[in-house]
Amino acid sequence: MKVPCRWLADYVEIEITDEAIARLAERLTLAGLEVEGIETTGTLRNAVVGRVISSEPLPKSDHLTLCTVDIGSETVEIVCGASNVVDGGLVPVVLPDGELPNGLKIERRKLRGVVSNGMICSKEELGLEDSSEGIWNFELGLNLEVGADLTELLEYDDTIFDIKVPSNRPDCASVYGVARDVAALLERPLADLPTDIEETLPPAAERIRIEIEDPSDTPRYAARLMEGITIRPAPLRMQHRLIKAGMRPLSNVVDATNYVMLELGHPLHPFDADLVDEPIVIRRATAGETFRTLDGIDRRLTEEVLMIADGRGGLALAGVMGGERSEIRPETNRLLLEIAAFDGYTIRKASRAVGLRSEASQRFERRIDPESVSLAAERAAHLIQRLTGCQIHRGLADGYPAPSTRPMVRLRPERASLVLGLDLDQTTCLDILRRLQIDAEPDGSEIVATIPYHRPDLEREADLIEDVGRIYGYDKLESAPPKPVLSVGRKDATELAKDRIREIVTGLGMIEVVGDGFDQREWRQALGMPDDDLIRLVNPMTIGQAALRSSLVPGILSIVDTNLSRGVDGGMIYEIGRIFSATGGEREAFGGALFGRTGTPLRGKERVSLSLAKGILDDLFRRLQLDGVSTLPASLRGCSFLHIGRSTDFVHNKRLLGFLGELTPAVIERFAIPTTVLVFEFDAAMLTANADAPIAYTEVPQYPASKRDLSVSAPAGLAEAEVRGAILAEPEIEMALLYDSYEGEQIAAGRKSLTYELAFRAADRTLTDPEVDAIVGRIETRLGKLDVRLRT
Repeated sequence: MKVPCRWLADYVEIEITDEAIARLAERLTLAGLEVEGIETTGTLRNAVVGRVISSEPLPKSDHLTLCTVDIGSETVEIVCGASNVVDGGLVPVVLPDGELPNGLKIERRKLRGVVSNGMICSKEELGLEDSSEGIWNFELGLNLEVGADLTELLEYDDTIFDIKVPSNRPDCASVYGVARDVAALLERPLADLPTDIEETLPPAAERIRIEIEDPSDTPRYAARLMEGITIRPAPLRMQHRLIKAGMRPLSNVVDATNYVMLELGHPLHPFDADLVDEPIVIRRATAGETFRTLDGIDRRLTEEVLMIADGRGGLALAGVMGGERSEIRPETNRLLLEIAAFDGYTIRKASRAVGLRSEASQRFERRIDPESVSLAAERAAHLIQRLTGCQIHRGLADGYPAPSTRPMVRLRPERASLVLGLDLDQTTCLDILRRLQIDAEPDGSEIVATIPYHRPDLEREADLIEDVGRIYGYDKLESAPPKPVLSVGRKDATELAKDRIREIVTGLGMIEVVGDGFDQREWRQALGMPDDDLIRLVNPMTIGQAALRSSLVPGILSIVDTNLSRGVDGGMIYEIGRIFSATGGEREAFGGALFGRTGTPLRGKERVSLSLAKGILDDLFRRLQLDGVSTLPASLRGCSFLHIGRSTDFVHNKRLLGFLGELTPAVIERFAIPTTVLVFEFDAAMLTANADAPIAYTEVPQYPASKRDLSVSAPAGLAEAEVRGAILAEPEIEMALLYDSYEGEQIAAGRKSLTYELAFRAADRTLTDPEVDAIVGRIETRLGKLDVRLRT
């Protein structure tokens, strides 16, 4: 928000000096209105209005013109290089010893043997626009007198604040709103705005009918009706203020509405009343409806757009931009002035839907209180009547279905002192609130504040405390050195457990990847994972962020696919991250994939395998002290993306811990993956349940181990873990290493051969052969109950 300080000075007394402006900028910033930049307009000196009496080509020049100019007190000759000099036209003239806003000094100069007594200026040279094609020929209708001092007609020697207005302070998106805070900060009175008008015509409500389809979209819509309008340029000072505030002057009526918008923060829109039919209807656009806005663009609308319409169609995009059909024209004689309050969220959606953001929409999006309509209407009518001499119909045509009430909030001064760390009493708090134009009265030891319409951000006691603090001055807080007790930060148990997993699997040759946390829809559908339990986003940024991920596997596989498509031979990757579901909530998971070559140094072109993957996981279980992990066929889980014969579930304490398996050929073919891919996923919390348990150490055995091979024939459907469990049930069995598994012609149908290397050891002696034979006999008996027989 650009705020010219001389405009600000109309409402509150401030000094326009470099030192005072710097102090004010600092005070505003400390009070929550950050001054992001400060600009100056420069100085215009010894400049007057001149009339070109005659102009003729300058001898010995192909582009210069010698102009005879009446400057009021005398007639002078001025050499001009512009091609748009008009005899009889009024122009800005800077005389010798004058100065332009850019600092250029003007002196008498001799050009082609002729003395030039000053300079005829363009708007660019006067700092009113970035680029000009020629001199500024003053518009007809400005009623300027020859010889009039331009420094009085315009407004230079000014400073412009560029203020970053907080989103919760719509009142400060206006010069008067900033002035209100300045008056409170400097403890100076705030001037009232002139709003007096002369109403001579019948009531506007008898001529204008308003229909609001949905009061939630349009809490209030009002209109003023004026007649006898004369369209001409606005006074130069008003034009200059609009330019300094970042807007382009157009005409007296349009400039007046823009002036009030910048002044009060309430957008208004003028219609040519002769181009508007009754009734005025505020409605949603129909899907596919087209509308031509003031910028001459035909826009295709959706049902999100709020329209101002009449019997012939659209008049304006409510709160965004007016339409070409009813715009103000040079011949406009009757004026219909819209003053409305629209729902901020509705205007934000409409602005996005049409791809158009305006000064008006930015203010409506912050929320305009319906009660501000009356003041904005009276202020605009006052200015338009002064600028055009029009006649005004009495009162407003007002659609206000549900008038709002002013809320009341209680403030406890002792609470304010405690929160702010300042010594504040009731009198001080009352004074600050009243300086902010908040009606406040004492009630015992407390204060009852009636919130004004221009402060919709004040909803609770904390908001009033913040206002008291920023006006009182946070700079008045006593400085004290910090006295914290320094302590070394540490991670919580969950993060430490995740770090432990990282440490282990990274040491086993795996590489960590990080997904974005969103559902990979294409991969999830290819894997046959359901979507009825997903947590979906209400307003996703992109299509790919429509839901949170329910598994790490789809995201990991997308990373595998990307690497393979870019020529990576293979690798072993893992991710530790959160997954989400509507029924299960949020939890930590550990997942990964092995594909192609292992990428392990000194292992040549070795490719990944199920045995390699299971070895990594077994080592992980062991180092996390997760004992008693058993396996089950993955078909019991119904994983349609896993190869039934090459996958397994891991179970711990009868609870599913996770799974490991090879992708099915169907998935491999669908994504044209050129290699075998193994995937796994585990519940990270279950994995690390025993990670913090103390480690039990045993002494190094003093007696040697005795080793024997044991080959058995087992039913093909019997899990190897059950065979191993029967063997390890003997306390003297230190190790049971499975090194061969066979099914085929050399063994009976429905059977498989398992061969183990067993290590026998006792803690107190060297086992003898008879003792080992006895242990093998007990193992044979135990295995027999499982229909497992020793092979000879």
